[in-house]
Amino acid sequence: MSQADWDTDEGLEEIAKFCRNGFPVRSGIERLRNAHDTDRRVEYFRGEKLTIFLLGDLDDDDNGKKKKKKQKGRCFTAKDMEEARNVVTSMMAAGYIHRATRVGKGQLEWEPKQTWEPRDYYVWDYEGSKGFSNFMTGLLIVGMLVCTCFPIWPHFLKVYLWYLSVTFLIFMSIFCTLRMLLFMNFWVLGYEFWILPNLFDESLTFAESFKPGYSFDPGAKGQRYYRAALLMGTVAFFAWAYNQPTDFDLFVEAQKEFIDDLYDGKLLTDFSQQSKDDIDLVKRPSWAELAAEEIKSRQEEEEAEKIQEMHRKNLHGEEDPDYDPDAEAEEADAMMEALLGDDGDE
Repeated sequence: MSQADWDTDEGLEEIAKFCRNGFPVRSGIERLRNAHDTDRRVEYFRGEKLTIFLLGDLDDDDNGKKKKKKQKGRCFTAKDMEEARNVVTSMMAAGYIHRATRVGKGQLEWEPKQTWEPRDYYVWDYEGSKGFSNFMTGLLIVGMLVCTCFPIWPHFLKVYLWYLSVTFLIFMSIFCTLRMLLFMNFWVLGYEFWILPNLFDESLTFAESFKPGYSFDPGAKGQRYYRAALLMGTVAFFAWAYNQPTDFDLFVEAQKEFIDDLYDGKLLTDFSQQSKDDIDLVKRPSWAELAAEEIKSRQEEEEAEKIQEMHRKNLHGEEDPDYDPDAEAEEADAMMEALLGDDGDE
């Protein structure tokens, strides 16, 4: 295969595309200096490794078959270190890569001084062909439209979605519980064992979240008392549970009924079937409901006016110079005696 000419724009882009697809990188988060809410996910590498890759030396780490395939597909191999540096400098000038400062594990900041330093880190700005990216963007838009059209989905699709959601929820609950129990058991023994340790790491890509499959490392020092306390608590709990009356069969039956009701959608038994069918519909009040609401509102206003009128009269009675509270109390007592007398006669 003919060598690409890095002095031309087309040749330099071809070299950048080759390095972008075949050069090993790491994922991280980059932030601009003195800026907030500007984080972006990037792929970065150490500068000296790119020059070594351009010289063709990194291929020696792979097996023979893979090395032969890479050598066959190489579009450029630098003659010496000086030419490799010139190519990298041209790539920086063309905007394919830029220099960054590493401030933490997987954390970088944009470096204002854009010069070539082999020991520093560099971030890829060149994204290559946009075909796959455009396809994924279109797929995301279609997915969002499908989700927003959920109310008009056929009933069987809603049922399938419900089954998938419930199955995923049960699987994740069981998986996370077993994952935590295994970790606690090994942690008591002085080790840290995780299944998919990076599963919930938001700084990694989707594929990297499943790597490695597990991790088994010695535990941190100084946790002996915590491990002993957890072990004693676990033993005490199992001893207590062993001495309790066994209801395990009832527990298993209840869990089975719960899962059956979950799949059948019968957990909300206080809802009518019509309410369940119309749960995703927009609820509009009828004319009768609006009229009843209007009548109720008027009644509440009338009651409020009556209460205000009573307060006004009471206030007026206290300010009236002819108002005699003793006479009013005697009149009330007389009325009460008259009522009691009528009840006695009956």
